[in-house]
Amino acid sequence: MFAFPTKKAFLISSCFLWYVFVCNAQKRPFDKQKIDSILRVSETMEKDMKTVQLLVSSAGKNRYIKPTRTLIQRAIAISEAADDNEMRANSYYSMGNYHYFNAKLDSASYMLDKALTYISDDELPFIRSGILATKGGISSQNDAVSQSIVYTMQAREILDKLDTIELNEAQKKKRRGQSFVLANSLANLYNKVEDFETSLVYYDIANEAALKMGDLNAAGVIISNKGNLLLKMDRKKAALNAFNEGKELKVKAGAPTTSIAISNLNIGAAHLELNQEEEALSYLNSALSIFEERNYTSGIAEVLPQRGALYNKQAKYDLAIADCEKAKRLIDAIKVPELMSAACECLYEAYKSKGDFKSALDNYERFTIARDSVINEKNIKRLTQIEMQYDFNKKQEEQELVLQNEKRLKRNILAGLITLAVFSIVIILFLRKRMQYKNKLALQTETLQQQKITELQQKNKLIAMNSMIEGQEAERLRIAKDLHDSLGGLLSTVKAHFTTIQNEIEQLDALDLTGKTNALIDEACIEVRRISHNMMPHALSLSGLKGAIEDLGTHLQEQGYSVNVEIDNLPEALEPTKEVMIYRLIQEIISNIRKHAQASSILIQLIGHKNEVNLLVEDNGRGFTYETALAKGGLGLKSINSRVAYLDGTIDWDTQPNNGTSLTINIPIV
Repeated sequence: MFAFPTKKAFLISSCFLWYVFVCNAQKRPFDKQKIDSILRVSETMEKDMKTVQLLVSSAGKNRYIKPTRTLIQRAIAISEAADDNEMRANSYYSMGNYHYFNAKLDSASYMLDKALTYISDDELPFIRSGILATKGGISSQNDAVSQSIVYTMQAREILDKLDTIELNEAQKKKRRGQSFVLANSLANLYNKVEDFETSLVYYDIANEAALKMGDLNAAGVIISNKGNLLLKMDRKKAALNAFNEGKELKVKAGAPTTSIAISNLNIGAAHLELNQEEEALSYLNSALSIFEERNYTSGIAEVLPQRGALYNKQAKYDLAIADCEKAKRLIDAIKVPELMSAACECLYEAYKSKGDFKSALDNYERFTIARDSVINEKNIKRLTQIEMQYDFNKKQEEQELVLQNEKRLKRNILAGLITLAVFSIVIILFLRKRMQYKNKLALQTETLQQQKITELQQKNKLIAMNSMIEGQEAERLRIAKDLHDSLGGLLSTVKAHFTTIQNEIEQLDALDLTGKTNALIDEACIEVRRISHNMMPHALSLSGLKGAIEDLGTHLQEQGYSVNVEIDNLPEALEPTKEVMIYRLIQEIISNIRKHAQASSILIQLIGHKNEVNLLVEDNGRGFTYETALAKGGLGLKSINSRVAYLDGTIDWDTQPNNGTSLTINIPIV
């Protein structure tokens, strides 16, 4: 949302000339020949009010661009030659507006004050109202918002006192236009000093006036401004309704596509605040598409942090990082601290969630710097407003001292003391707020550091576990080799000896001792092979991981299970250690199924992809509640989770009582 209006935008909304010379002006490029033509025509006309009005209105219709200054200078010369105060007031008022629209505020203020010297309190109400409105705009540009409100209210009061019965239709139309713009200016001013309820009242007044005049585009802009204020007041649904209404009015008025894009941005922001992520993404993408098409940098820089925040909510951290890093580069060029704060906050959340704590800390530091800049700027503006208001009041007091008695003087001095007291209180509150902010920042920094320490501890724990598992595997391999090579061979030799003895000693046959002995030896050999196979399966050494898993499936079938083994596209570059660990993981899962699941059917699926292998193990057993089982000890579950962590993989448990169990495990190849 465009929550941070530029000075230029506020200038346009604070002066009635926005309506007279911008909204109603014909949108056509500057024509120097036309300016020259107007000058030539004015030379042939009488040096009277009609000529002055032609010159100043032509300057206004051309938006007070620099070449129009010659028109105003001609009007001033005619006014001075005629020694006519009304003509002078018109001419100097026009020159004041010229300087104002060209950002020469001191010159503008001088010309406007000079224009006022030629007008009495009951004369030329439209000019007096316009002069005060422009002085209000100048005060606002100088961050003297309270002073700006005074000027703007005075301008509005002049128009309100007019007897509409005595006005012709052109004057009535002019009055409605100026009143509308002044109401919108007051809404923006009260918004700036955070008097939100009063601001809402004036937005409604301005909107009603715009609709009565049939200016749908202006009404759409005002409703959108109201929506921004409602969003600031945390009235999210009301803000969304206002944004939608504003967009509808703009579309009906045929507003430029960038204006529609701003509405889409506002609507997307409101949906995001309401956690309506799908709708938010749609409107933000629509706004971004238009801004990029029009190469509207400020709009792009506004959308990207919003969309980045949305991607963070969806755990799409890479997309969030891409958006907000791009936003940072754009914001570095346009220098908007508010947007930089939003972009860096988004990046801090994304990098923190990805575990990149260095990048998170870097962006958090930049976020705090940008936020500090915004806070300091606001506080400086507030202090400046108080100081300028105090100066303004002081000047008024000095003027009144000449005319008022001692009683009035005492009252004014008291007002000055109150102002000083308010100023002191604001400074104290500012310093207190600053201290609270520093304490909060220190706490946040400490929390982030603690998170980094915790992460390091977890990493060390994982390293220790990895070492333990590797040691276990080495020991298993040694034991398996000893069982197979030593004990197995020894038992085979014993059996051979007994066979020889049986052939030579017939009476042993009669006692059946050799048969029993042979049976025991056979059983011992089978057991040795079984233990050796579990320790280090022969199939794994001969046929690799695929053969070992298929062999495991065959053993399960022999035990009465319905087994389906699917193995495909296993990478050739899979490390032997990783093959062993994957096999051990499958063994652990099957062991848990045999012990607890009461299953009759088992599916083992191992599929290789470009950068990972995917393992799926399913059974039709009784299932369980994962959290409950883990809380009760769940050594088997912890062992499986630890092995997956050792492999840098991810695991998803899908199980419910009486619904079987499904494990999905993704293991990176490198």
